[in-house]
Amino acid sequence: MTTNMKNKSIILLLVLGLAFTACSRDEDSLFDQSAAERTEKALTNAFDVLTSAENGWEMLYYANPVNAGYTVLLKFDEHGSVLAASRNPQTTKNVYKEDNNSTWAIRADYGPILSFDTYNDVIHAWADPQSDGDGFLGDYEFLILEATPQLVRLKGKKHSGYCELHPMPKGQDWQAYFDEVYKLRDMLVTNNDGTAFNFENNGKTEEMVYSDGMMIVNLEEGILYPFTIRPNMVTFYGKGVPSGNDSTFAKNFKINDAKDALVCTDSGISARFVPALTLAEVLNVKLDHHIQWGIDKNDMGSASKTAYNLIANAVKNSGGSLKSMKIQRVDSVKIDDLDTIKYMVDRLNVEFNGSNGVTQAFFIMDFDLNGTSLTYSYKYPSGEPGADIAAKEFLQRAGGGTGKEEVGLKRLKDFITGQFQVSSASGSTLNAQELYLTGTNDSNKRLKLIAR
Repeated sequence: MTTNMKNKSIILLLVLGLAFTACSRDEDSLFDQSAAERTEKALTNAFDVLTSAENGWEMLYYANPVNAGYTVLLKFDEHGSVLAASRNPQTTKNVYKEDNNSTWAIRADYGPILSFDTYNDVIHAWADPQSDGDGFLGDYEFLILEATPQLVRLKGKKHSGYCELHPMPKGQDWQAYFDEVYKLRDMLVTNNDGTAFNFENNGKTEEMVYSDGMMIVNLEEGILYPFTIRPNMVTFYGKGVPSGNDSTFAKNFKINDAKDALVCTDSGISARFVPALTLAEVLNVKLDHHIQWGIDKNDMGSASKTAYNLIANAVKNSGGSLKSMKIQRVDSVKIDDLDTIKYMVDRLNVEFNGSNGVTQAFFIMDFDLNGTSLTYSYKYPSGEPGADIAAKEFLQRAGGGTGKEEVGLKRLKDFITGQFQVSSASGSTLNAQELYLTGTNDSNKRLKLIAR
């Protein structure tokens, strides 16, 4: 071995020796505390953090990784009692509920565990069995993954749903909190299942469908992204929705001022959800899927209300009553006595109390879609067996009596036909389950449609 190689070997041994010494010192420092002491420290920290929030915690509760998230508010008492409150469509049936008659504890079991160790109506409802034998498959015991005054991260002990706790703002009233949640909920998701969205991120667009509290890319493959609605924002489960590549995710979103997009608020992430269809297109697609649009008699423009009342009062004066009106599309229908069949037919379904009790009258309509507007025009009564008789009776009653069918028909046309602009009745184009049809030439001619 040359002198030069000997010197290199000596230097390498010295470096390795120094590195080994440094590692040994770090390990000594790491294990200064016994396992029992480290566990006790973690338990104490978790207890101190959970009891430190003056107005309690906002919990983003996921029963399991494939369920929608809902918020639960929690206030942990130093003496072991807990106040829990929630309002959601699953366990409280949209009614505010709270329970302060139960206890909680921190204990050790493969790490610190948060346990709601006596029955709490709000928490344990997620774990209670239901008629299907399973229920919501939620947890009431959680592994504490992280506990700081700003964020507590939990994982369900049995069903593995990851949950987050955020400190509630001081002075925030709990019931008012849920009022704000429901304002956004109604604007975004109420009755909105099946609506298609485009997820735009970093120049790419991916279509997703909203269903039951989550955005779905491919249901068969299980690609779905649950989220929780909070006051003025939406937070996705776990890391969030992949945004551009495998290392970046979009987690938190807020509705924009125009109320036509959910925009990511995470630093450095450019992503948003926007409707994939215009509102008029949504109306048409739902008709294709045999979803009816009911006309809300309690929410009409002044001109439409006048026309409606003229019909309803005439039917009432004839001894009957007008019960409902719905716009629907059927696969096929006979249009005359010669059994001529017309396919994919739009019609107005009028339900009224007549001489044979509750009766349905059908009127064939033309539906012409043009971008954000549509034209609805009357063609003729349905030719289905008995339908023409029911339609004639209704028009007579609407017109004021026997022989007044033409008067009744004119009143019906004045009410339902015309060119309309389509807009959202929920306050946001993100939810197309309630729509306004507003007359293009008369804003007082306005009908509210509700998907049923």
